[in-house]
Amino acid sequence: MSTSFLVTIPSQLNHYGYPIFLTLGNIGNICIVIVFSRQRQNACLIYLLSSAVLNDLYLTFNSFIEIFPFYYGDETIRSFTLCKIRFYVSNVLGQLAKTMIVLACIDRFMIASKNANLRALSTPKRAKRFIFIAILLWPLFASHIAIMTTIINRQCGTFNIYSTIYTIYTILFVGLIPPILLGIFGYLSYRNMRQIQMRVRPSYNSTNNLVRRRDRELLIIVISEVFVYVLTTTFYPLILLEIMISRYLMSTKSIQYSQIENFIFTIAFLLLFVNNSMPFYIYLISSKSFRHDFKELIINCYRKLRNKPSITPVRPAHLTLTLRDTHV
Repeated sequence: MSTSFLVTIPSQLNHYGYPIFLTLGNIGNICIVIVFSRQRQNACLIYLLSSAVLNDLYLTFNSFIEIFPFYYGDETIRSFTLCKIRFYVSNVLGQLAKTMIVLACIDRFMIASKNANLRALSTPKRAKRFIFIAILLWPLFASHIAIMTTIINRQCGTFNIYSTIYTIYTILFVGLIPPILLGIFGYLSYRNMRQIQMRVRPSYNSTNNLVRRRDRELLIIVISEVFVYVLTTTFYPLILLEIMISRYLMSTKSIQYSQIENFIFTIAFLLLFVNNSMPFYIYLISSKSFRHDFKELIINCYRKLRNKPSITPVRPAHLTLTLRDTHV
């Protein structure tokens, strides 16, 4: 792999990749907010609306940082402040967005449970309370980033022992705990829905068919969410782990080795953008009801532009899978 290639590609990815994913992600997340805000409020809907807003903030903030990088040559208070904000705000927004998806997944587990007490916990009021708690806790829990991030040799980042601590923190709270929680509660949600199907099997065929459709759509959504998350986020903590290990094992790194690390790191960080940009397109591909709602939105927007009254088509029974029934 040539040195020029290793230098050029990360630069091109920064120049073109972030604006593309920023544009696609913001359009998609705005569409999620519009589509879901037209439906009846419930706990899962509130979590996913919050996630879409946080994804927008995350994409916008990090795109601004990557497209217009700051320079830390003067090492003034202003530079130190910008350096700390860069890592801290990005981490908090990313963790909050992930937390909303995990809470939505847990909510789907509760709403499909046989336990009436668990089902009773799934309310919009409690969802807003959990979101408020998350917004309070994550800035406090991630405060070590704002404290320990610094500038050394005109480079903004984590250094010395804290670099190891930050890598472990990232591995746990980006690449390990969220996928495990999503996998566990996604599977439990599907299992509960399967049990519901078995209980209603002797009933009318129409109900049976509706439950089967709910099961299939729920399974597709859960697998899609977990698969995309694992695919796009686990690469980042792994490259951080490699950088940490190589720092301890190698007294000096060659220029080409450092360029390879930077090349992989750039791709891994860009994949985090993919994760925050993809929810709309995941829902559009995996959920028939979401496609129906989005198509309905487009039709009504077109009619409004033509100064025609909006229409609310009667939805067939097999498309009554609103967020309350199917989303994770």
